[in-house]
Amino acid sequence: MTPSNEAFPYAAELIHDRELDTVAIALSYTDRHNPARNLLACVAPDLGSNLYRLKAGEHELLLCEPEKLKLRKHTGNFVLWPFPNRVRQKHYTYQGQEYSLKGIHEDPHDASLIHGLVFDRSWDYEQLSADQEGATVTTSVEMTPDSSYFAAYPFASRLALRYTLTSSGITVTYTVQNRGTQTLPHGFALHPYFNRLAGEEGTQVTLPANQVMEADAELLPTGRLLDIRSVMYAQFDLNQPTPIGHLKLDHVYTTLPAPHESRVDYHGLDLSLKIQASEDFTHAVIYAPAHSSFFCLENQTCSTDAINLHARGMQDIAHLLEVQPGAEASGSIRYELEYL
Repeated sequence: MTPSNEAFPYAAELIHDRELDTVAIALSYTDRHNPARNLLACVAPDLGSNLYRLKAGEHELLLCEPEKLKLRKHTGNFVLWPFPNRVRQKHYTYQGQEYSLKGIHEDPHDASLIHGLVFDRSWDYEQLSADQEGATVTTSVEMTPDSSYFAAYPFASRLALRYTLTSSGITVTYTVQNRGTQTLPHGFALHPYFNRLAGEEGTQVTLPANQVMEADAELLPTGRLLDIRSVMYAQFDLNQPTPIGHLKLDHVYTTLPAPHESRVDYHGLDLSLKIQASEDFTHAVIYAPAHSSFFCLENQTCSTDAINLHARGMQDIAHLLEVQPGAEASGSIRYELEYL
């Protein structure tokens, strides 16, 4: 535990979250001149390394429902790896070998929903530190023959997340290590539930994408890309700030700049959130259900159902990442506050 001191305004502390009844890591920044610019980020290692709080001044940017998180359900900002979102028929083929995901995260309302294999796992944590530059912690989870789900994903590996809080936001850097003897296929994403802090009209989202992936009735990509610059699909265009209340989406966007930046503007609160993703993040999912208190903007390194699209010869639009034995790969997402 590294609390703040008079020399610098950052802290990295191990706490007990009473509401969740779990150990959590609190990374914080205290602005001695303007409390409205204080920042707090909380991560729960035992609950899937969920970044369940991101608070700027008095504003809770993330929606976290404690009872759901205690049950390791979808809330807060959870980790999607190695399969972001859905996998068709919970089955995939890689390098001629077939694998089954049957029985994993059963959802009677969504037969293909996987959301990865680690959001309901207990993670390790280490390297809590704070200095004049910021506050950090590293969490990690391993896939070994003794791990749950190894039969469904038999690729010996380690996923580590490094959370780095500064005065303007937090960066999540992922690193995947291939500890096996075969090529490791994967995709990484974060799934934040953002509060509509400025209401339906005042909360506005911008995403610099030119195409959206056509989806079937199960919300799985068909492989066809729709050009949102055309009149026919202009309703998907988010290149300009768009009120969240005007959207009803659960779609995968692609052809994003590399690297790219999306943003959420909270009009009337003098606050904006910039979401910056490294060049390996080629896709983003917008989930904006009607008449809801939240929306999701999920940066992904691949398409939904990427591993099956890859097997069908659609490598470019799938963007499945592959790590060779003994190698590692990394990338980052930054949530940065802008005060107006």
